[in-house]
Amino acid sequence: MLMRMEKLMLAYPELIYIEDPNMPKMLGGYIEGRVITLNKNKSLYEKYSILAEEIGHHETSYGDILDTSNMRDWKVELVARRWSYKKLVSFDDLIYCYKHHLTTIEDTCTFLEIPPDILKTSLDYYLSHYGLYIDYKGYKIMFDPLNIERIY
Repeated sequence: MLMRMEKLMLAYPELIYIEDPNMPKMLGGYIEGRVITLNKNKSLYEKYSILAEEIGHHETSYGDILDTSNMRDWKVELVARRWSYKKLVSFDDLIYCYKHHLTTIEDTCTFLEIPPDILKTSLDYYLSHYGLYIDYKGYKIMFDPLNIERIY
């Protein structure tokens, strides 16, 4: 069975993926043209979340945005990050977790193959974007704390 990271890579065959063992520890990855370079020393879950953000750049932006002190570059970075949140922590995935009794943060993160901080940041984004909850496909998804209820 393919890991989520592998599935995401297969969904973007036009991109080239490289893992660099010599990348500085504080850098997770970057995209340059069609090449995504990931820090080989990161955990699998960290690499998956970094990959999603870099593909978010591929999908939503163009050009060099290494200077995030520049307001325009910071906004472009934020758009890619939000794209990755939707890819990594979809409402459908949250409902799947609910249906399969994956109710702890640990269980949810293991299923989603992401670190806990990415789940928290994604839920924080949803909370700021949608408010306390969203009604989605017959479910009420509450973001803080994470809770899902079937709507009858």
